[in-house]
Amino acid sequence: MTTSHIPSFRPSRRSALGLGATALAVTGLAACGGGTGGGASGGFEDQELQLPTYVEPPVPDGGIASEVEGMPMIFTSPVAEYFTSVEEPPGSGEAVTTFQVLWGAPPRPREQNDYWQQLEERLNVTFTPTLTASDGYNDKFSTTIASGKVPDLSFVQDTDAIGQRALADGAFADLTETLSGDKVLQWPNLANVSSNAWKVSSKNGHIYGVPNENPYLTNFPLVRGDLMRLAGHDSMGSTAEEWLQVMSDIAGLRQAHGKQIWGMATIAGKEQAMFEWMFRAGTTWQLDDAGKVVNVLMTDAFEQVMEFEKKVWDAGVIHPDGIGGELGDLFIAGQLALTVDSFNGFFGNPMIGQVIESTPEAEPEFFVPPAVDGGDLVIQRDDGYWGIVAISAEAAQDEARLHELLGVINYWRAPFGSQEALFIGSGSEGVNYEFGPDHEVVGLGDEQADADRAALQWLGAFNSPIYSIRSTLEDYVENFRTTMESLIAATVPNPIAGIVAPSAATLNAKLDSLNEDYRNGFITGRRPLSEMAAYREAWLKGGGQTLCDEYTEALDSAS
Repeated sequence: MTTSHIPSFRPSRRSALGLGATALAVTGLAACGGGTGGGASGGFEDQELQLPTYVEPPVPDGGIASEVEGMPMIFTSPVAEYFTSVEEPPGSGEAVTTFQVLWGAPPRPREQNDYWQQLEERLNVTFTPTLTASDGYNDKFSTTIASGKVPDLSFVQDTDAIGQRALADGAFADLTETLSGDKVLQWPNLANVSSNAWKVSSKNGHIYGVPNENPYLTNFPLVRGDLMRLAGHDSMGSTAEEWLQVMSDIAGLRQAHGKQIWGMATIAGKEQAMFEWMFRAGTTWQLDDAGKVVNVLMTDAFEQVMEFEKKVWDAGVIHPDGIGGELGDLFIAGQLALTVDSFNGFFGNPMIGQVIESTPEAEPEFFVPPAVDGGDLVIQRDDGYWGIVAISAEAAQDEARLHELLGVINYWRAPFGSQEALFIGSGSEGVNYEFGPDHEVVGLGDEQADADRAALQWLGAFNSPIYSIRSTLEDYVENFRTTMESLIAATVPNPIAGIVAPSAATLNAKLDSLNEDYRNGFITGRRPLSEMAAYREAWLKGGGQTLCDEYTEALDSAS
């Protein structure tokens, strides 16, 4: 159970950034003309963004909707009755070509593939996909665009230099005029896309595709409440120092329920982010008083985070082999008090069920980490989308064809609880699944039929994220809901969301290595904190200043 109706095929932006690492130039592409439909982009000229009207998706019976912006709906029981969100097939009987990611094995040919046949019948099209493995996606995308034969619908990784160049060079239609305001209501399921996703995926006020929407927050902490109480505490504290005392006391137990225990396994990216929340360090990239882009590394709060993490290490909270070492999953084994992971990790695998199975006394609890002084947290909001489904500028010159292709995306993006979303995500009853006694979807275990479905379903435009929690974990729903609402309400947008620094692809690995060396050194005492100035200077000279300048230039040109 994941944040999507399609459990295994909705990677987060960070987990799938490697759609081909080579930045090839897009050449030989002439900007396409306008026509009566969507206009060719022809560069990112500035204009005021006209957002499409937002309409909340329907809430099926049993769904728990939140008033907190960015909080997905929660479902704890199967959908009792699926509704229809698309009354008529959107297609005209013609072929629809696509360019999309292949995450696994290729499908069988159409004549042997029930999902393919059903998809064509439901859409009333001849579905003709180009399926490209993720590890070479951007390279193949580049050569496809350069050929001048752009498919009708393409998944575009628009924060990658190749995707941005294709958009700027006019390969895809500018959909702003077609979708702005109430015009989007012609495609009701597209109106369910959040305003945030439209906003962060736009380019200088232009909408070039339907965003593949993601939650506001991916990773969050979970603590073993039983260990917290064994250590003599009834909460995780109201300040950072109180939090440290709780974790120190837990680590001081050393043994619990017949097992050796530690407070945390490590301080890596997810844990680092949590401590930055607590000290209100802000987003990874932020604006200084002069409007220049700077990295969180340059802030006073970051230095306070490093000082605090050193105290956490010195207190014995971290496993002695956890910094730079290789550990198994000690949380599932019942040997850790606190971990930071995603909804998929906690409820999908599910880690919660596994830790209780290994340690029946375990009492996992979600919690809001305390801020350094007991005040508010500042949490970096995830970008809110990963990639867009764009329409060929050539196809969009015909208004009827443009509307047909938007209808196809509208079908694909049907809301959770609809017949259309059930088909896109699960396939056909009797082939891929059957309904259980409580109307739950039960897979039939046909690996080939499931591979056929998985290979074709990932167009890149799914329904808005949801949290689907199995009934065996229903006791955790209220704690999860209230915690997530508090955390999501504390998120702030990333000021460079949707912006690419041209040098990032070549500099990020080098800077990541530098960051790991210095941060791990500070935490363990291998490096004195007095080397913070040297760290910052090395980071700037190692390419950090280049990235700051490129992000600043991109923001200036967009303002």
